[in-house]
Amino acid sequence: MFMQMTQERPEQNALTMDNCAATLGLAEFSLFARVQTGDIKAVRARSGEMLIPGSEVERLVNGFANKPSAPDGTILPDGVLGIRPKYGGLSGTQLFYRVPGLEGPLTEKVIPGYRAAFSAIFGQWQSIKGLNQQLQGDGPSPESGEINTPHAGRWEVRSSLLNLNPGEVLLCQRGDEFAAIERFGEDSPYAKMNGPAQMLWEGNDAQGVAEAFKGDARLTLEFMASNLTAKAQKIVWEQFPDHRPGHVVAAISERCRQAIANEETISQSQKLTHSTSRGMRV
Repeated sequence: MFMQMTQERPEQNALTMDNCAATLGLAEFSLFARVQTGDIKAVRARSGEMLIPGSEVERLVNGFANKPSAPDGTILPDGVLGIRPKYGGLSGTQLFYRVPGLEGPLTEKVIPGYRAAFSAIFGQWQSIKGLNQQLQGDGPSPESGEINTPHAGRWEVRSSLLNLNPGEVLLCQRGDEFAAIERFGEDSPYAKMNGPAQMLWEGNDAQGVAEAFKGDARLTLEFMASNLTAKAQKIVWEQFPDHRPGHVVAAISERCRQAIANEETISQSQKLTHSTSRGMRV
């Protein structure tokens, strides 16, 4: 990976990754992948969150741009966020909260920070979890048709490697050659400047090309999960500095990690946790 980081003051005239993706008409996955390869320059805010400078956005779309919607700050219901109330304490009447990824409970004082931070990243968390499930499966249903790239010409579509929103990554063939090609959404400002599709991987073996793309895709999901943790951390530390923010961030970080872990790793982790907790009670 050849990530390019600029030395600009990041908070000035820069877009968050989700806002930039919406402006360019790209899936967030596509934006993160291009930051990793160095095709798009990024900056890192003091909080650790990745941002795209306004000058870079202008370079990419040259006046064509979508208008991203502003975040509404809605706090989602506890059931949606996976928060479960539980009574305990010496009297058995003290209210605690259990959240996925954290062994111990969160108190009534701490839980508002978790609600606010995880609500803010919930949609993106669902997205990376869904993409990870696609990569672990047998792949989406086969597709057919043709795709034309600006630089590599015309290819026959053989199957879909990853469904994005918007866009998709397709396994294509031309003679004895195979390629992983990303096709962008029809109304994408980025596509208007860079063409409707771009080559990601090319080789003479279909399985090899597919696995090479999936390897890169998993690294991109790790990058996205790390950025979600930084985004949540900023919210918790700025809005709830006195409510054990480190404890809340640790819980959200683990949940983001689990969203991109493979099923076997999660199963082994759960077994280890269960075994350890049984040992502690003996």
